[in-house]
Amino acid sequence: MRLLFSLVVVGIFLSFLPAYEADSSMSRWELDLENGYISTKPLVVEENVIVRTSGFWTGEDRPSVYSFNLHTGQENWRYTSQNSTHHDMSPLIFVPSGQGDCGNWSDMLIVGWTDGLVTALDYNSGGLIWSSKTEVITWGITGSMALDCDELVVPTRRVLSVFCLSDGSEQLRVDLPQLGWRNGVTVTETYYLLGNEEGVLNIVTKDGGVTNISYNQGKIRHSPIPTPYGVLVHLQLPTSSEIYLDDILLSQEGSSPAIPLQIDNDIYLATSSHVIHINCDENCSIVGRSDFYSNGEIVGQETSDGTHKIWFPRNTQEGGWGTGVPGDIIEIYNTTHDTYTTAGPGFGNNGEIVLGNDNGVLMVHNIPESVQSLEPVVVEEKEIISENSTNPIHIFVVILIIVTGISQIRKNYQMANKFGLLLLLVIGISVLPDLSTKWSTQLQELGDNEEDWDEDWPDEWRGTQIFVIEMPGGERSIGGLEGYTNVEDLTDAATSQLGIVVEKESYDFGDWITSFDGHTGNGWEFTVDGKRSTVGMTYAEIEEDSVIRWSSA
Repeated sequence: MRLLFSLVVVGIFLSFLPAYEADSSMSRWELDLENGYISTKPLVVEENVIVRTSGFWTGEDRPSVYSFNLHTGQENWRYTSQNSTHHDMSPLIFVPSGQGDCGNWSDMLIVGWTDGLVTALDYNSGGLIWSSKTEVITWGITGSMALDCDELVVPTRRVLSVFCLSDGSEQLRVDLPQLGWRNGVTVTETYYLLGNEEGVLNIVTKDGGVTNISYNQGKIRHSPIPTPYGVLVHLQLPTSSEIYLDDILLSQEGSSPAIPLQIDNDIYLATSSHVIHINCDENCSIVGRSDFYSNGEIVGQETSDGTHKIWFPRNTQEGGWGTGVPGDIIEIYNTTHDTYTTAGPGFGNNGEIVLGNDNGVLMVHNIPESVQSLEPVVVEEKEIISENSTNPIHIFVVILIIVTGISQIRKNYQMANKFGLLLLLVIGISVLPDLSTKWSTQLQELGDNEEDWDEDWPDEWRGTQIFVIEMPGGERSIGGLEGYTNVEDLTDAATSQLGIVVEKESYDFGDWITSFDGHTGNGWEFTVDGKRSTVGMTYAEIEEDSVIRWSSA
């Protein structure tokens, strides 16, 4: 019986060992950045990971750029934008040290912000080297910037600017008539290419001359792609998309196009329905298509044989990343933090894959041989787990187990009982804090709706859906609503009943409210039961007793 007792104790202890002890090779470290989305792929430069956050900002939260040690997850530095508020989705650019006609520069990181600033940060310290101001129309920079020798080319919503890399001085400014969104710029030898929300492809010469191709409808929300046979664009329509080569329609596709990827004469695209492979060796034609849902950044990973594995972020609640070549089976790379995903992965030189999702969780894993068999590490939020991490209490417990076992073998049952009781005590102390934390979390979740209740509201509103908006003239609210499944539908119904005029714009993350009754402010944002949503109002699900609050950013 005493031996059985010891075995039971050992079994209980082993059941509480963290999952990462069993297979630490599957993960290096993971970290919840807490303050927003990760909407663009993390960069791996030398031995460091560089990543930026984005999101809906309230209170003191602001988007930041971070540098972490690739191997340990230790933070090197962070740079926070105090004035940027929404959708900082312009990809980061690392610029190695160099020189040109404009002057010299050291290793730096270029960041475009939605407050209109372009900042050059010191790669080693995160210190500001220079900053330049561009225009802001609701948002500033949302598309990808590009390098042109010793100059930086920056698209804003209605301007193309060129800055000197050494000091940020503006070399060229071209005003354009249409507004853009995520309108990245492409640099060629003779011109710059960028699209806009009115389906116009602008071709800008390097002395500022502008010609264009107009598609009369749709939105160009990516950097146009030059090929030997013309410029390729993936045009977003309300419920579908179209792929054009100059003014020739190549294909009609699904909705919400992703940010395409060009590798030599191979182009990879995606929609809410398919991932697509176009080859432009002899002409531009579709050579592969597979079922998959992707609206974010498409990324290529060079393999040891010189070919590329293509990665597609899956922007659904299930999340994860698809990998493969369209036309073949797309495998899924899952993690324990899967949710809506926009950012493509980054890659290290020694088998590391760096991932970030729309919940702001940053992960550094070892790339498995088969992504379908991946069983990633389970970690607590805010905790970094290193592949070499060891908990001292585990060593102590192992010692107690060994001593208890030896005492049993030597038939020193009194000693075995003493160490066995001590072992139970240590395990209990280790486990109780975790149980307490989980219990507190559950209680907090159960109380969320009640905490968001206003005692001035009628009792008949309890258990129903409630809409609240903080207008400049005071708060307005309506309750007793039911049957709505997302924030947008509830908002539409509530504002209609309250007589509030709503203006919207449509983006790849869903519809966006620009004004209530003509009030724009610095933008509008919402909470669901007192919590900020990780997705836009179109995809933010609500319960039958949810409280939706809108306020000016």
